[in-house]
Amino acid sequence: MSAKVIWIHIGLVALFSGGVAGGILYHHHFMHAHDTVRRHGVHPAGGHDSTHTVDQFRSRLNLTDEQTSKVKDVLDGLHKEMMELTKEFRDKFSTLRSRAWADIRASLSEKQQLEFERLIEEMEKKHTFH
Repeated sequence: MSAKVIWIHIGLVALFSGGVAGGILYHHHFMHAHDTVRRHGVHPAGGHDSTHTVDQFRSRLNLTDEQTSKVKDVLDGLHKEMMELTKEFRDKFSTLRSRAWADIRASLSEKQQLEFERLIEEMEKKHTFH
């Protein structure tokens, strides 16, 4: 097998893997957001609100005011760290995807590159990956 064919295969595997991973993450995020709105009436776009969780902990564990305050601080810190990790993952994922697209483009003719760009545009519009 030639090096060009190997790179095409690697690019296609990266494309497929990226699409699967992106789809899973998008689906997970969408389902979590939908569930949050359904259960708590809190829209995720409205910002982080740990009130419901803190209230559950407080009542079920019979927390003191001091403990409740500590639980809220911990949950707020957790949320902040999770948002930072999410951004870091998105940035890395975007870098990997861009590299894969460049590798694929390099193995395509000019005509194929034009069609590839249209394909990527269509995929983005359909939210096949992010």
